[in-house]
Amino acid sequence: MQKYDLLIVGAGVTGLSSAYHIKKDNPDLNICIVDKWSTYAQGNTAKSDAAFRDVFTSDTNYKLASSSISFYKSIQAGGFNLGMHFNGYLFLMNHRNLNSPAVQSLLRKVKSKVLSREEISELGIKTDPDPEAAKIMGLRNIDGGFVGENCGIMEPDLLASYYVKELESMGVEFRYNTLATRLNLSPSSKLNFPGEPFIWQDKIIESVETKSGELFADHFLLATDVWTSDLTSPLGIDPFIQPKKVQVFQVQGNGIVEMIRRKVTGEEDIFPFTILPGPSIDLRPDPKSRTFWVSYSEGIGRGFSLEENPMAESDYYSNNLYPVLREYIPAIEDSRIMSSWAGYYSMNNMDGTYVLERNMNLSVVTGSSGSGIMKADAAGRLASSLYSGKEKAKLYGGTEIRVSNLGISTRRVDQETLII
Repeated sequence: MQKYDLLIVGAGVTGLSSAYHIKKDNPDLNICIVDKWSTYAQGNTAKSDAAFRDVFTSDTNYKLASSSISFYKSIQAGGFNLGMHFNGYLFLMNHRNLNSPAVQSLLRKVKSKVLSREEISELGIKTDPDPEAAKIMGLRNIDGGFVGENCGIMEPDLLASYYVKELESMGVEFRYNTLATRLNLSPSSKLNFPGEPFIWQDKIIESVETKSGELFADHFLLATDVWTSDLTSPLGIDPFIQPKKVQVFQVQGNGIVEMIRRKVTGEEDIFPFTILPGPSIDLRPDPKSRTFWVSYSEGIGRGFSLEENPMAESDYYSNNLYPVLREYIPAIEDSRIMSSWAGYYSMNNMDGTYVLERNMNLSVVTGSSGSGIMKADAAGRLASSLYSGKEKAKLYGGTEIRVSNLGISTRRVDQETLII
């Protein structure tokens, strides 16, 4: 029987970052990462919009995102390409939102600027939708835009490959095609009586049951995203997350090819990641294919069910997204869907930020709420401190954050007011 010091379930970007920082802080640990897919980052990491921003009104969110972005930037500057482009995050707004306390505070807090209606129009965006369509669909006029400049897009597979390369060089073991099905609970001191563990016994997780057999460890860490509840609920542990389906449609057209070359910030001619004023549909430029990735974070009307193999629904695009897009983006008229995919956000509906909780010898890191890519490095540093029992985690750049602030019963996270 092989026993590890630490067994991590989940080889997505959160699990990889957690393993990286735990191993760096504890070089002698024998660590194994297991994942149900045939290689790393094949779950929701691969289905991400792959964008990053430090534009958050919540101080907690800002610290997690800005420190992670700085770390990624240092990696790319050191010669490891992450596909990072600082093409900006553009929030299209009316006068009321542009002049709101949240936006005015952000203009002082982060590298950012405001665009005029004229500058928005030059990007190929229609600022005044058809009045009749606007009335039917509740569309808003665009009076300008707020742009976060330390923001942009990146390639999640390249970020994941950086962590894997480092982990392999440090001797961390990977076991792919290994589906974890159950956490086996045991008394910390066995009496070998039928029915153990009893309520009066101290308990530990002894092993993880997998399709390939039982794996033992002194400590376990779940970075299992929306599948966390499958492993924790049978133990009576609630991770406080729900799955939210997110569909992404890659659209191409001659007008889009031209739009992609227009910029508002950065050194490259790349259209900014753009959020329409309402409904808040996202346009993510893909400079390689000269396409837009179109997505929308669904709310009322979409349940919290979890499909094993989620698929994008073409009628969802044609009936829900396209009617709004064509009112704001004339270039959409001659576009077509080239590809589509779907994944899930592990939504922490308390405040939309990571949940880090420890019970017994089990650590849980989940609830990225769609921000896994942009906050993963900070989450890994927090996971390392959680594992080691440290009160605070030091993020990249030196900022410290109290680990218990991201727990459940001890949670101290300020609410975000700039919601996409």
